[in-house]
Amino acid sequence: MREYIIYEVKNDHQPFILGRERLLEELLAVEGEESAEVRFLCHEVDPDRIMFQLRRRMDRRFPEVGREGGLLRLHHPVKGTIRIGFGDYSLTARCDGTRMLDLDLFAGLSGISGGYFAVRGKSGECGWLKPVRFWENGVGPSRQLCGNSSI
Repeated sequence: MREYIIYEVKNDHQPFILGRERLLEELLAVEGEESAEVRFLCHEVDPDRIMFQLRRRMDRRFPEVGREGGLLRLHHPVKGTIRIGFGDYSLTARCDGTRMLDLDLFAGLSGISGGYFAVRGKSGECGWLKPVRFWENGVGPSRQLCGNSSI
């Protein structure tokens, strides 16, 4: 089983985080969502909104989508099961099955927002769910995130 803690970084603060992902991962590992920094950098979780949007995006990939206590449960007979819990500033996703579950989850969340940042529990792995693209726009260096977020 793989466990991910996922935060949605506010658009205004993404330029500060870009290139400092390891620093954010260390802050999250030590302080969790109790820190003032996390509350400043990340959006509060709205479980109803996220459940609604994930259900809508994942229905065609998962034949069984529902609630299991306070968790959102996504089950596929071949791939396995994802259970998503909700904190004040984070989602906790537990993937039990193939790695395709992780990719489906990341695709579903990154379709909702380009600001999701995940930390894989106890592995030291972290990163954006939606890749960051860099290019020159002719006037000077410009950074733009894929999707609906831009800097």
